[in-house]
Amino acid sequence: MWWLKTGKQNPDCLNLEVSVKISEPVLKRAKDAISRSDLEEGGKLLGSMNQKGNKLEIEIISYLDSGPRVDNSSGHLMPDGEYQESVFRVLEKFTSDLDFLGSWHSHHCNGLKELSDGDIRGYLETVNSPQYDLNYFFAMLVTDLRGAKIDRRYYLFCRGQNNYYELDLSSVKIVRDSSPLEPILQSFEEVSFAYRRQKLSSYNPASQFDCIDNLQKIRMEDQRWISTRFPSAKALRSKKDGSIFWRWLVNPASLISGEFTVEYTHPTQLDFLPARLEITHNGELILFKEIVLNPDRFQQIEQCIDEAIQKVIS
Repeated sequence: MWWLKTGKQNPDCLNLEVSVKISEPVLKRAKDAISRSDLEEGGKLLGSMNQKGNKLEIEIISYLDSGPRVDNSSGHLMPDGEYQESVFRVLEKFTSDLDFLGSWHSHHCNGLKELSDGDIRGYLETVNSPQYDLNYFFAMLVTDLRGAKIDRRYYLFCRGQNNYYELDLSSVKIVRDSSPLEPILQSFEEVSFAYRRQKLSSYNPASQFDCIDNLQKIRMEDQRWISTRFPSAKALRSKKDGSIFWRWLVNPASLISGEFTVEYTHPTQLDFLPARLEITHNGELILFKEIVLNPDRFQQIEQCIDEAIQKVIS
């Protein structure tokens, strides 16, 4: 299956015909990880990558979890690199054909449906690093958790390039094969989560974590409400301060010419200020209001939209 480009065309990458196989237990373990977390989760993908001419075959058999000392939130993920490196060196002693092929991580907790600028910069740095052994870096992004399934997007980064490419879903095949390494790595991940839970429960004061957890729950509730009430809304991240915001258009039929743009911005994770709501009409600011993150916030947003429309009508 040919690439769908997201950057400038590059003949070396664009002419590749790529096929990917992912073991079903890999997706199941990823789903289990994000099912019990309101934070970004992820891991290093393991398997093999073979190229013959313009054909590139990628096989994902397992992954290394992010480790017991991972630094993660609803907006970032910094794996425990020392842990991952140590585990990988042990695995190499048992198999000689195992490679680090890339990574997966989730945006299930923040509503972002694409790679962030930080993700892209990090992956480009990795694939172009002299310490990286392969010419390609494969990335899987989990965008949502829906019951027993996870929504996913797949990307490839090429050595020597400053662009990245998204794979068509039809080029990725899920196979039932399970690696002998999978039970071992699954048990490692259980230990990592247990360590993280113990560290969290023993931290004092607990009120700081309660505040963080509450904000993450509110963020997920807001994402569900906004995507249902305004299906065209997009969740984005501010390049200025990293805050998450939603943007959507409101078209009040034939009452007014033009469209209203609504931006609803959450505070950053450790910032206890209210959310911000800005409504513009044809680029002109019509209404600004701070939205208290309480159970009435959805009603507040609806009332503000009605108020902005009435201001323009009058």
